[in-house]
Amino acid sequence: MEFVQVADVKLNDPTWSRQFALVRDIVLPYMWEILNDRIEHAEKSHCIENFKVAAGKSADKYYGVVFLDTDLYKWIEAVSYCLTVERNAELEMLCDYAIDLIKDAQEPDGYLNTYYTSIAPEKRWSNLMEGHELYCAGHLIEAAVAYFKATGKDTLLKISRKFADLIDRTFGKDKRRGYPGHPEIELALIRLYEVSQDKKYLNLAGYFLNERGVGENIFVEECNKEDHAYIFPEMAHFKADYFQSQAPVREQCCASGHAVRGMYLYSAMADYARLTDDQDLAAACEKIYENTITRQMYVTGGVGAAKLGERFTSDFDLPADSAYAETCASIGLMLFSSRMWLLNGKKTNYDIWEQALYNTVLSGIGRDGHHFFYVNPLEVVPQTIAHNPTLSHVKTQRQKWFSVACCPPNLARILTSIPGYIYALDGDCLYILSHLGSSFNKGGFYVNLVRKSDEYTLTIEGEPKKIFLRLPENSNMVSDQIKDYKDGYFIIQHTGGKQEYSYSLIPKVRILRAHPSVSAAAGKLCVQRGETVYCAEQVDNAKPLSALRLPADAVFSEENVDWLDENMPILKTVGYSESEKNWDQTLYSSQSCVYESRVITLIPYSQWGNRGENEMRVWLTEK
Repeated sequence: MEFVQVADVKLNDPTWSRQFALVRDIVLPYMWEILNDRIEHAEKSHCIENFKVAAGKSADKYYGVVFLDTDLYKWIEAVSYCLTVERNAELEMLCDYAIDLIKDAQEPDGYLNTYYTSIAPEKRWSNLMEGHELYCAGHLIEAAVAYFKATGKDTLLKISRKFADLIDRTFGKDKRRGYPGHPEIELALIRLYEVSQDKKYLNLAGYFLNERGVGENIFVEECNKEDHAYIFPEMAHFKADYFQSQAPVREQCCASGHAVRGMYLYSAMADYARLTDDQDLAAACEKIYENTITRQMYVTGGVGAAKLGERFTSDFDLPADSAYAETCASIGLMLFSSRMWLLNGKKTNYDIWEQALYNTVLSGIGRDGHHFFYVNPLEVVPQTIAHNPTLSHVKTQRQKWFSVACCPPNLARILTSIPGYIYALDGDCLYILSHLGSSFNKGGFYVNLVRKSDEYTLTIEGEPKKIFLRLPENSNMVSDQIKDYKDGYFIIQHTGGKQEYSYSLIPKVRILRAHPSVSAAAGKLCVQRGETVYCAEQVDNAKPLSALRLPADAVFSEENVDWLDENMPILKTVGYSESEKNWDQTLYSSQSCVYESRVITLIPYSQWGNRGENEMRVWLTEK
């Protein structure tokens, strides 16, 4: 079972073609300017300059966090996915310039890390817990594989393999013992194995996975050394579970620690389990995934509740106003979900994939393509945030850039790679996993899915195949032609030749409650249309939003507005607002509540913050 690759799929979806074009035409050129420090009033990047410093082409000093190299690598990967769709001479030229710079920064033995080369060459591999060397190497490899597939140019691939070969000579059985503090190299090595068919890369990924949590903890050993100095002082207080190294990976059963690290590790575990038919590892992935989505995931597909450590906490701890829910963590959840689908074929995995994409991930980028969210709360009161330092991580508006800017380029690479997650082939079976307008022609087998609003026309031409159309959560599929249904999929028996199939996919509007143990959502409701979660913004509703009361039996009307895409209608219903009359100079009172009838307007959560600073709330109090 394998996905139809990005290079083979052409988007023709009204919404997602616009999103793809936004990244290609606006986001990526903007990010290039950011990486070169040419955007006024934005956080300094210094990324390109750091490569010049490491290459001996600049007398400047290294600036920024230890993993800054990855901003450029993720940018190259995102450009690569664009180039697979349509060659763009300007973007390709910028990539080639960057690749030459990367090549010049690589050391003769293959080592490549601008921080350690420039600042602490004698400290190479001495702080795997914090140093991010293997993490940076992973993103280099992923960029190299993507660029090679897009252009056929192998310079960056050779650079990455030279570094990977050094890592292979350094770590492993009867070599240096180690594993990364921030997983990512494992995912990348598996991709490098798939493109090169050199099994040593798969074996090295397996080594890093299998060594984790076994015997004496590597990170404890590092920290106990006399000359150890913390790069991030807060790491001194974190235990092994923060790094997912508290137990061997096959014995882990719940999501723990830093959310992005966890998602990347679990994704690699699922990949490795599938490729090696490791049933014990697959079983661990199933347990961790189940815990993630049934105990530790926000309704918006966000994961990682706590600011300190950007981490998972405990089951049902999902605060709304202080939610961290890093954009990268939801991208990681998409990666984990897609790999779990390859592992077990359960349609629920793609429900979660879309839940993360349509809500937290899309929220991460503004409609102008120049502003981004790192943190994704479910409740925002600007006045409170301005005066409460415990909420300093929450931004009421998207930012131009960040001093730690992992999320914007990660958004660019996931959004441009979406075409590679729509279809999958398994022998004589075709799976249509996400109903995005698109087409592909592979080995003489042609598929074209055209979407007009909620109406779809699927054209299939080629040999006989069994076609599985996933039924998304909270939607109805209606068709005179497609009737067979099993385990979350509608099934078409394509008998060969050219056939056309029509169906409607109609999102339902429903009201959700949280599990009773989620104390932050007790007595509250949220609204979902299809897999899109909705929220209230102050600009549409009188403040405070905390006074709004939503009836459990509310009936909603849909309305298209000019600032949102066609498939993103606003929702309106009649609800209530608790009156503030008789509350002057009174903070607490035994008086009965007085309610006023009020129209409540909701917008897609992913679109909040695009109309200036506002209160925002996902969970509304039930009436």
